[in-house]
Amino acid sequence: MSTHPFHPGLLKQIAAGHGTPVYVYDEATILARINEFKAHLEGIPVRLLYAMKANHCPPLLDVMRRCGLGIDAVSPGELELVLRLGFDPAHILYSANNMTDHEMRYAVEAGVTMNIGELSGLRRLGEAFGESDVCVRINPQIGAGHHAHVVTGGDRSKFGIPVEQMDRVLDVAARYDLRIVGLHQHIGSGILSTEILWNAAAVILETARRLNDLQFINVGGGLGVPYRAGEAPLDLAEFRSTIVASIRKFVASHPSKSLEIRFEPGRYFTAESGVLLSRVNTIKRTGSRTFAGLDTGMGHLLRPALYDAWHTICNLSRPDGTPKTYDVVGNICESADFFARDRGVPELAEGDIVAILDTGAYGMSLSSTYNMRPLPAEVWIHTDGTPELIRRRLTPTEFAMAYLNEYGRR
Repeated sequence: MSTHPFHPGLLKQIAAGHGTPVYVYDEATILARINEFKAHLEGIPVRLLYAMKANHCPPLLDVMRRCGLGIDAVSPGELELVLRLGFDPAHILYSANNMTDHEMRYAVEAGVTMNIGELSGLRRLGEAFGESDVCVRINPQIGAGHHAHVVTGGDRSKFGIPVEQMDRVLDVAARYDLRIVGLHQHIGSGILSTEILWNAAAVILETARRLNDLQFINVGGGLGVPYRAGEAPLDLAEFRSTIVASIRKFVASHPSKSLEIRFEPGRYFTAESGVLLSRVNTIKRTGSRTFAGLDTGMGHLLRPALYDAWHTICNLSRPDGTPKTYDVVGNICESADFFARDRGVPELAEGDIVAILDTGAYGMSLSSTYNMRPLPAEVWIHTDGTPELIRRRLTPTEFAMAYLNEYGRR
């Protein structure tokens, strides 16, 4: 959990120079998280994939590519973007949910491996592209995550083929000469328990014993970061001594000649690298409540409204002020447009700049232009501390004109 914003003085300069709202990403934080995780994976043949749905801004993706990471892509748009950025198709896993025939053809022509989690999808792949390589996504019947909406395993989940249907998977593969080169699972997002991660990994490893010619096993991502004070981070030392050590023994015993183990973190690499800067426009007292109204809203950071997610809010203008209790709200015409309720923040005044922390994952990537409010600007802080505007915020006039142009109207 970030309790204080990185580069607070620089953040204030960015807000003054580029206005608000603006997302800011710190490259050094991303590199630190990647290197930290890599250091705990020694001794196994590993490839890291980045789950780009967490944050797909191009400079961030460039960092992932330079660090040797591949990509977990879940849509044609994501796939097209990373191919244009120079990622090796051999290191891209295409994991679209309920994949269409058109998407299958697009992935085949792009030369990437498809990750299919439905028996009907396997059949359609076999009928259209027999003798193809494929990765199969299983549901280990274990699910976990920070909220019910991010649990992607278990009998209530739409994701993956139930592991007990593996015989049917093998029958379909044999019928169409499909080569199962990979097994995949992903049980949820924001997981901080090594035990839960291992319980799911144990299932996929046991399933993999039925396949002698695998090229890779993708044990998924979902590694969480602590957002609240008092939450313990994922214990990487325990992760190494239990999960990595067990995988090392498994690889040594598996008959595949060059078996690769894959992990696909998203949030873990990027969440703590981002802040959303906003300006306090309104202080309003109504009976027992004091509302602090910002110039951003749930269209720019959906997680609190969607997941009841916690993000620390800092007063950059007066960080040493006496804490006061606020409902911190946005500028969207929805009652769910809250960033925090009953939250202690150093006393706020209209005009103050606030930083909403740990927004480098599922911030901008979940944003929308609801109420026709343009998206925030984005600024990248290089490792030498130099800020760069990487995406400017449209003015209302520019936004309206772009919208009309999409309809062929000037």
